Amino acid sequence: MQRVQLEEDEKLTRKEYLKRKKKQSSNIRKKKSKLTYITFFLVAVVGIYLIAQIYVYSKENNFKYVEDELSKAQKVYNVYYVTEGYTYNPVYTLNSIYSNGFEDKIVYSNSGLTNIKISGDYIYGTKEGGLYRLKKKGDEIEPLIEKDLEKFNVYGDFVYYTQGSKNALKSFNVNTKEIKDLGIDNIVEIAIDENFLFVVKDETTQKTIYRLNKEGKDKKELTKKSNVSYIIQSADKIYFVNKKDSNKIYSVTKNGENESKVADIKTSSDSGQIKEIDGSKYMFIRNNELYYVNVEDTNKLFKINLETKAVEEVLPMSVELLQGIDETVFYKIKGEMGIYLYNLDTKFMSQITNRKLRDFYVDISEQISLEELKNKK
Repeated sequence: MQRVQLEEDEKLTRKEYLKRKKKQSSNIRKKKSKLTYITFFLVAVVGIYLIAQIYVYSKENNFKYVEDELSKAQKVYNVYYVTEGYTYNPVYTLNSIYSNGFEDKIVYSNSGLTNIKISGDYIYGTKEGGLYRLKKKGDEIEPLIEKDLEKFNVYGDFVYYTQGSKNALKSFNVNTKEIKDLGIDNIVEIAIDENFLFVVKDETTQKTIYRLNKEGKDKKELTKKSNVSYIIQSADKIYFVNKKDSNKIYSVTKNGENESKVADIKTSSDSGQIKEIDGSKYMFIRNNELYYVNVEDTNKLFKINLETKAVEEVLPMSVELLQGIDETVFYKIKGEMGIYLYNLDTKFMSQITNRKLRDFYVDISEQISLEELKNKK
């Protein structure tokens, strides 16, 4: 406590000294009390601001908390995603979550599965050079192809995959376990429709698209001028990235006609690594519009009308992975955690999860019903 200050020649009675002392103590208490109130007020203001911001962020990024018409109209699917453990040798865990942010759970801890795909009642994925599957409601991983697998795709009861040093194309019947060599090698990507396989073959100087039936017969060369990277398909065409023309997007009919440039638009291209190639993670077709990751504008999501050639920005953020389902695009933002969705019709946007993940796959085989959602709530 501060001492009472006296001049050199000043004399002070005991009564006056005690009076001054009491006055000083009162002033000090008032100052402390004022500082306490100010500090408390500032802390309260900051606290209210933070709570408000958290509420706003949650409302904008997770439609668990939004009860407007847009969120109610949004279709809900089950999203499977792979998280990576914080260890020297990564440990991968398979998880699932509803696309409205509910029912986040571990499907199989330390499963090791990556590059997941869904077909029927099963989740397929690669692990240590092999292909495995797991029943959606099961707890046992079943080995299918145990070694040297590079790429795979699933259609009905068949897995089409590449294997060995020559990346030979083979088929595997999941019921009979029969394996067939389809007589073509150096395959780096596989697309499938109800009638044909469409594959990209590495021919050293360039990669070429071939069409063949599901027995490996009637092989037909579809592209002759292009060096092909990622491919996707519509009902009657194959769309692909042409590395020979600065990664611009081209198309060719499924009969091998009209190999031509869609427009002067560029998207992602493979870096030469076979396992990286999967066009469906970077492009998709909807309502005669092609959606693509625009590498000339910080990997934002753009679309082009395939009739008018009009180009438009769809998402202003840098997209790392995507999957187009009906009117909704699911995506991961480069350098950020979590999965987001964006409805292309209503413009509704939401964050599904903020977990750190490696890849994800939306299960379109089973839409979550409103009745089920009410029961879960």
